[in-house]
Amino acid sequence: MSCERPPRLCWIYPDRSSAWLRRAEDEGLWERYRRVAGRLGLRVSVHAPETVSVDARVPLAYLDGEPVTPTEAIFITDLYALPHQTVDVCNQVTLFTVLEQLGFHLPIPPSIACLTAEKAATLLFLRDCPAPPVPSVRICAGRDGARAHYLPALAGLAFPLLVKPAYWGTGIGVCVVRDLDAFQGVVSLAGGSDTALIVQPYFEDVVDYRVYLIEGRPHAALRTEKAGGRRVAGYVEVPEELRKAVSWISSRLPLPYLAVDFLFDGERFWLSEVEPDGAVEPSDDGLGDALVMRRFQAYLKAFGKKFSM
Repeated sequence: MSCERPPRLCWIYPDRSSAWLRRAEDEGLWERYRRVAGRLGLRVSVHAPETVSVDARVPLAYLDGEPVTPTEAIFITDLYALPHQTVDVCNQVTLFTVLEQLGFHLPIPPSIACLTAEKAATLLFLRDCPAPPVPSVRICAGRDGARAHYLPALAGLAFPLLVKPAYWGTGIGVCVVRDLDAFQGVVSLAGGSDTALIVQPYFEDVVDYRVYLIEGRPHAALRTEKAGGRRVAGYVEVPEELRKAVSWISSRLPLPYLAVDFLFDGERFWLSEVEPDGAVEPSDDGLGDALVMRRFQAYLKAFGKKFSM
């Protein structure tokens, strides 16, 4: 099978955002993707899971009612599981598997999408990383949270603690708790929606580093910290202390594009999260655009290898 024209880049993304959030997502993400893709002669489109239909007899996929073949589209299939997207999780996971069976090129395979969406699973998979994972405990209280059956698992963790949903993103739901009463209050709120939680030590004055890997090689790092109550972010060289860690991670997760998040507590680096669809800094147009372009070029390169004669 060969390709006569560049494929479309099709994101599968649940259509659950409010009008305000749609505007924010478009301005901070999709507009940049469309602009950069246009320079490569590509087209970016965003589709809710329910817009994809499949005739398993042929087999053939339909996107918004139009037939689409594996040589015409690259589907970006990261798993989105924010609270307003929970109803779409099952449809996303199963659709990703169907697209894989149809032969589409998926830069984020379904197994990796599920692995990296779950923070505890990610850290377990990468537990031997040269930059050690943040010590973490996963709990899910549910309706029986008042039993506090999770307390034995927390032995050895001291307050203050950082508590966050196990499979949300963008910093939503992150809480700092300084005593047991506050902790149990957060757990009871999470239990109301059966949300699993990750519990970690809280690092004061922590600095975040997001390292962008393209075809397994680090290209830049986004350094983020809080100063005077404000978020201050900017691109820096990848710290030498992280090069061995990111090389090791890329060997375990050989994806064309990957964003890896680390925390620096003033003394050492800790592995925090991995995002195969991690975004660049919205306020930057120079290096951010270059990273997106290299990402898309890596997608095209892998696509070309799959469908070359």
